[in-house]
Amino acid sequence: MLNWNFDRFYKDIIAQRPTPLPQLVVVLFILLISSFFSYFILTRLGLFTLVLVSGGIILLAVLAYFSLKDLSFALVLWMLSMCGFRTLGLVSMPGLPDFSFDRLLLMWIILMFIFQIITGRARFKGPYVADVIIVLHTAYILVQIQVIESEHFHNWVISNLSPLFAYLYGKYTINRDKELRNIFIFFLCMTIYFYVMSIAQQLNWEEIIWPKTILDRNVGLWHRGRSRGPVLHPPYFGQLLGMFLLIQLYLLVKNKITWVRILLSVSMAFSFLGLFFTYTRGPWVATTCSLIVLAVLRPGFRRIVAVIAILVVLGGMLGAMQLANTEFFQERLRNVDTVENRLGFLVNATRMIRDHPFFGVGYFRFNEYRGWYNQAAYIPLYGFIKKGAAANTPIHDIYLGRLAEEGMVSTILQFAFYFVIAKAFIKKWRARPKGKWHDQDTLALFAATMVCYLLGGMVIDYRYFDLVNVIFYFFAGLIYGYPVESSGRA
Repeated sequence: MLNWNFDRFYKDIIAQRPTPLPQLVVVLFILLISSFFSYFILTRLGLFTLVLVSGGIILLAVLAYFSLKDLSFALVLWMLSMCGFRTLGLVSMPGLPDFSFDRLLLMWIILMFIFQIITGRARFKGPYVADVIIVLHTAYILVQIQVIESEHFHNWVISNLSPLFAYLYGKYTINRDKELRNIFIFFLCMTIYFYVMSIAQQLNWEEIIWPKTILDRNVGLWHRGRSRGPVLHPPYFGQLLGMFLLIQLYLLVKNKITWVRILLSVSMAFSFLGLFFTYTRGPWVATTCSLIVLAVLRPGFRRIVAVIAILVVLGGMLGAMQLANTEFFQERLRNVDTVENRLGFLVNATRMIRDHPFFGVGYFRFNEYRGWYNQAAYIPLYGFIKKGAAANTPIHDIYLGRLAEEGMVSTILQFAFYFVIAKAFIKKWRARPKGKWHDQDTLALFAATMVCYLLGGMVIDYRYFDLVNVIFYFFAGLIYGYPVESSGRA
């Protein structure tokens, strides 16, 4: 293999020493190919395309340079592309999948992972049980898509393929405290951006809202009075805000500098406000339960969680709710139609599972079969729900809905993965890791974030989204594969 050294070649030219023939051939070949393609692009596609392609090559070179120095850089860029910026770089390509930055960076993550394995910078390491399970689950859904000729390949990419490589990346390539710190700082920056957008949308500060797609009611899911942020979906936005809020609390506990703790405390207060303005009950409940998990697992979180609880109660008593749309808030709490719709969905899903237990009705085919099962039913402790209560209600969870569509094969693999990761978590917890950015506080954060994900999944179908799945499976990979130094048993 040719070993090109630019500094040496440059000095050889200045000193007028003969240049090794292999290096000269490589340079001439690169110049020839570059000139040919530049001429072709300029004459056939124009100057704008030439500039665009040249800029892309330069950005790719910069991305490669930083990715090789720090693997967390590529991961952060990938997650950044999922934070509501997909529409900014979306290019329609007839006959091919649409181009977007998240897809480009997913391909880059895959290539980087393969490159790290080939060069030995990342190595396969046991245990492999979770690896096998998640690969089998991802492959099973892909096969099901091909069998039924589903048009939802994109949903498989963002809800199965992306999480798979997030898990592999977390397990095999992130193994330094510096990389963990960079990722946590990224989450903090995105939290600030998210809650600023949430508050700005609620208070009609349109000047600072970006991207302006947030204000376009024809794009994404629009709900009157609810902040939806750059992800253009209020429930999903609330779920991300809740998970990011936990990371802020973790950083608050880890940091001992007074002024930084004050800033983080203020930031958390705004995060709570941003989460509240989504007016979504599922993320509220999921975040509350996750805070309790943090308080139970680690004493360092208990005092802060107790203070948060007291401030929330005092804020309500002192009229802080005046910031909210009180009428709309009461409407969200008392919305019984939503309850009946969800119960109707559960009845329909249960009937589908009864008739198609092993392989389900097919990936994203719930709506096609719903009309056959949409009948009146009696719900214990609730009463009768009328026929048609869930006539237009799609899947709203990651459990019964997936079981109805994907069958027991998929669900068993999914829960087997959860079980294996939970066992690995208990083992790591008992080992008491003592890293600066990987200790029991970090493990408690992982556990609380995953609880938030699993509880939020009771009311949100995550298959339409990528970042929430990527965070969960990335943390699972860290739990399963991050190196730990034991210092005794719990």
